[in-house]
Amino acid sequence: MAEVVPLQYFADPSQALSAAANRWNERHRSWHGPAHLTDLVDRIVRIEMGHAREVLLLAALFHDVVYDPTSSTNEEESAEYLLRAVVDPQQPAVREAADIILASKWTRQPPGELARRFFALDTRQLGSEVTLAERLAYERAIFREYQWVPWPVYREKRGKFLKGWAVQFPEHKQGVAECLQLLEALAPRVAVYPGSFNPFHLGHLSVLRQAEQSFDKVIVAVGINRQKAGSAEAMEQRHDALRAQLKFHEVRAFDGLLSEFIDQLGHPVSVVRGVRDGTDLEAELRFARFLGELRPRTSVVWIGCEPEYQHLSSSAIRELESFRPGAGSRYVPAAPAIYNYSPGC
Repeated sequence: MAEVVPLQYFADPSQALSAAANRWNERHRSWHGPAHLTDLVDRIVRIEMGHAREVLLLAALFHDVVYDPTSSTNEEESAEYLLRAVVDPQQPAVREAADIILASKWTRQPPGELARRFFALDTRQLGSEVTLAERLAYERAIFREYQWVPWPVYREKRGKFLKGWAVQFPEHKQGVAECLQLLEALAPRVAVYPGSFNPFHLGHLSVLRQAEQSFDKVIVAVGINRQKAGSAEAMEQRHDALRAQLKFHEVRAFDGLLSEFIDQLGHPVSVVRGVRDGTDLEAELRFARFLGELRPRTSVVWIGCEPEYQHLSSSAIRELESFRPGAGSRYVPAAPAIYNYSPGC
């Protein structure tokens, strides 16, 4: 890609492209990632020339360089990122690209010819020429980027968004209609990964990532023993801590039976359990027996922790912390490490 990017705008092109690439490869991106960027660049290079190509390539490279699906300021921060990355932010091509990035919220018709051309490329998956298979892949990828939203809520709000889009951009009515049909038929494979997660460590993350290779969505459910003193406060603290760690996942807290929590979700799920060794497996077999008696036909999937994390447990980490605060922190990743994520611009 470096050979087609207008490098003359950067003091250190290698560093600028490497920094942008790191952001585009963040783990929470399913749609707004390298494949989308590569597709945009390839299409721009094939059809554009001269000044228009430079502007559109700059807009493509930086339009989603800052991407946080929980934020409403991605476009503003991405435009700011571009202006800070170049040698001279006042150059015409840079200013035009920044304006296109700001417009790429697409809350109104694109302002100007270049913005319209970029709009057509950036929203191609809603155009009439796209195959149904491509549209399905698009809808699935968008769903995966909104892991932190409960599935019933996501389905409702996504449908509302698509209907509003068809009104705003009538040229996409056919594409929106097909996406709505796909959304209605979508039955994602959802799992619940329950545990005390006190704290959530690298071993838990290993199991979660493996589960995500088999399921479209994994809900991390923090269970609290209500018989323990201070359980309400403990639940709130643990829930808040885990939500901060797993910023782009759905994190739920429950203080009753897991079987009751699953029933409250209102849609089919499997249960994921992590296993480190034979001792764990023996306990997990008892767990599955009880769950099967309380909630028959509940699917339980056991996932082995990767070998390098098999020695980890929450109790061992807490013990380390009791001897020296911070001694266990190397095993408890924060959100930037979990998602290879760089907040802000």
